[in-house]
Amino acid sequence: MTDSTCDIYTTKVKSLKKTSPASLSSNRAIALSRTQSIIANENKVIKIKIELPKIENKIFSKIKGIPSPFKIETSGETIYDTKLKYEIQSLSSSKSYDKISAIDSSGSIWVSNYNSSSNNDEIVHSYSINYDSNKFTELGWAGSSFNTKDSTIIAKTQFYQKKIQIYKGDQLSQTIQLIQNPTQINYFDHEKSQTSLLAVTEFNQLKIFDPRQSSNNCCIQKFTPGTSWLYSMAISSNSEYIAVGGSSRTVSVYDTKRWNNSGNWKNCLKYEITNIEFSNTRPSICYVGGLDSEVLAGEWNGSSGVDHFTGLRVDSKWLGLSKLRDEEYIFGYTGSSSIYYIDNCDKLFQGTLSEKSLHNSFASKQEKKQQHQLNNQLKKQQQEQKDKQEQVSKEQIMQENDENNETTVGKARPIEGSPKGDEKHQSKKLKKEE
Repeated sequence: MTDSTCDIYTTKVKSLKKTSPASLSSNRAIALSRTQSIIANENKVIKIKIELPKIENKIFSKIKGIPSPFKIETSGETIYDTKLKYEIQSLSSSKSYDKISAIDSSGSIWVSNYNSSSNNDEIVHSYSINYDSNKFTELGWAGSSFNTKDSTIIAKTQFYQKKIQIYKGDQLSQTIQLIQNPTQINYFDHEKSQTSLLAVTEFNQLKIFDPRQSSNNCCIQKFTPGTSWLYSMAISSNSEYIAVGGSSRTVSVYDTKRWNNSGNWKNCLKYEITNIEFSNTRPSICYVGGLDSEVLAGEWNGSSGVDHFTGLRVDSKWLGLSKLRDEEYIFGYTGSSSIYYIDNCDKLFQGTLSEKSLHNSFASKQEKKQQHQLNNQLKKQQQEQKDKQEQVSKEQIMQENDENNETTVGKARPIEGSPKGDEKHQSKKLKKEE
């Protein structure tokens, strides 16, 4: 049982006394490696270093197949003052994790370099992009994303400003106006494009932009999963699928090759979806986190159904969830200053809990198939017997009709007092005698 379940670790961030709430779309946690991760609180970034021990004896809770979190201690915490004026809304990293950005509620960005190969593993501030202080800016959610092919290019957006700004270094290179309020932004690769495309969620829509086109004609695709707000977005490791979710509690997945809907996982959580991540080892599985303390794994086409007794619940609501791009490893940050690490997170999925459960599910499917075949055979036999009985009854009715016809056809009914044979009628006799 131990080898077939995930490993869950938890600890408290000692340098945090309280956490700031941010927005529904905010994600303030990034896993840089198995030992290094960063979180954001207020206008500060905290780098956390840990060592994950091997768990010899797991303690299981009432949730089937989910072990209780194993308590550990952080081996190092470093606080970085970003000099941002307002609360940090989102963190992002480049594809190779060599650059990190933090954006506050005004849209100002703090960009730094991160070198994981160095002995210090330090985060070194590179440059900042500040909003225009001469213009009034209403504070709200803001997000940023690094170009997947060129990490010197970064795109940012802000909820109330309704526009995308693309920077080359700290120089503004392009502005794209939006119609509705944005809630998420992500660069992703596309096989038919030499440059990265931009995926942006606006209110209840997912839009795809090609920055090579002019600002007025760069929206190349638009999808509307429903009528409610979208708060989260994820892109698979091979950039083949894009998933979105929000207040409808439904994960909608779109194919980037055919540009159509590939599946929907309806009512997967009890509250709004605020985090989505794809599995690497099993592309048909995604991980979802909600407005409460739940994280659940399931098939995004909806075939696995919904079982809230197979998910992980933590001490308070999630403020951020992040997954390593090439590993089944999730890092999470909660409102009670706790952090969680889920190793082998693909085993959160209820179908991979144990070989016994797999065998039982396979056996139940075989039994259902055999029962279905027997029911079909029985129905077929009953129908054949019914047809045979109907045929026999028809033949009997036809035979009776034939017999009745033979007795009645060609035989006149005798009239009382009528002459028989050669006997003449009395009226004719009288005429002859006269």
